[in-house]
Amino acid sequence: MPKKFSKILSPADHLLVLDVGTTGIKAFVFDADLKIKARVNRPLKKFRPKKDWVEQNPLEILETSKQVLKEARRAGRVNLIHLKGFGLTNQRETVVAWDRISGKPICPAIVWEDRRGLRGLRGGRGLKGLRGLRGLVRERTGLKLDAYFSASKIRWILENVPKVRRLLKENKLLVGTVDSWLLWNLCQDEPFLTDETNASRTLLFNIKKKEWDPELLDLFQIPLEILPQVFPSGAEFGVLKKEIVGVSLPVLAVIGDQQASTYAAGVEVKTTKVTYGTGAFLVQSLDGKFKLCPDFFTTLLPTLGGAPIFALEAKVENCAAIVEPVLNDPKKLRQVLTRIAKKVDVAIQKLPVKPKELVIDGGVTRDGIIAELQEKISGIPVRTQTVFDGTALGVAKMILKVFEKR
Repeated sequence: MPKKFSKILSPADHLLVLDVGTTGIKAFVFDADLKIKARVNRPLKKFRPKKDWVEQNPLEILETSKQVLKEARRAGRVNLIHLKGFGLTNQRETVVAWDRISGKPICPAIVWEDRRGLRGLRGGRGLKGLRGLRGLVRERTGLKLDAYFSASKIRWILENVPKVRRLLKENKLLVGTVDSWLLWNLCQDEPFLTDETNASRTLLFNIKKKEWDPELLDLFQIPLEILPQVFPSGAEFGVLKKEIVGVSLPVLAVIGDQQASTYAAGVEVKTTKVTYGTGAFLVQSLDGKFKLCPDFFTTLLPTLGGAPIFALEAKVENCAAIVEPVLNDPKKLRQVLTRIAKKVDVAIQKLPVKPKELVIDGGVTRDGIIAELQEKISGIPVRTQTVFDGTALGVAKMILKVFEKR
């Protein structure tokens, strides 16, 4: 950490966290006890120009991020000398491509829900060898060959965006997940970085070696040069520009959203977390050994570096989108939440180790109904996080861990 920044926190100090979701962007001010002092939320638009296409505007993501950070800093009423660190968490798999010189995006962000890359995975345009390599992809990345992940989205950009060929030739093309786009724009000196949890969701990252995999890059025909450098989730990513919130801050944590909320719940072996947010996600920490299970992805959990920590993950159900229309109808709301809880229970029953406890978070947990239903249906004690925004809490915890390490 540069000398001008504190290496320890005092009780009066605070942390700033940005949470870039799919439907909204939030900013938080946490105190040194990880209690929320301020929370600001602004909506984020999604566009569906064609069947199976889901897009967002990278510039809207950036400008809304700046807006909520400024507003949260003001709402927290924190003296700037007591604001000590910054971190971010983000929707994973979503891809942004931009011009290294102009800094402008060359196309809309392709959102994780987008399925346009499916044709390529099935053997379209030069990728016919992929279908026979599912085992290799699974063993190296922990993931299944699916358009959900970033690789097919990047491949689509390389094949279909007119500017790409020229930018590649001139070494001006940069492609990354949302965290990379924001770090490039929010930090001094334009660092081109991502963290291990975000990289692990691309289909291009070897999660055992924790590095971009040359063979997978070759299979997808994606040049290494256009991808960001990968850091541990807790690391010194750069320095937040002074004009963002009025003070330069060290950027000390970057974590994909579901791994961030799992970190908030605890990364002890067999910790099992369910987030009921835009989607319902189930994650269970493993014992340090890489393991593949038929109904789950294997993914990385946040660390400060060193040996990987693995987890099993399943996306169970779209959540917020089906809950929101029935919020004012108690009977229908309970029916919808019961359906979600039953689907989560199906996933729980497939876990290799039955959880002793479920730690839950996300906006849908606020009224306590889903906790009651999940405990009744699954027969497992449920603990609701005191901070519903588990993703932001996980980042704040990681920032503290970086301070402790120094």
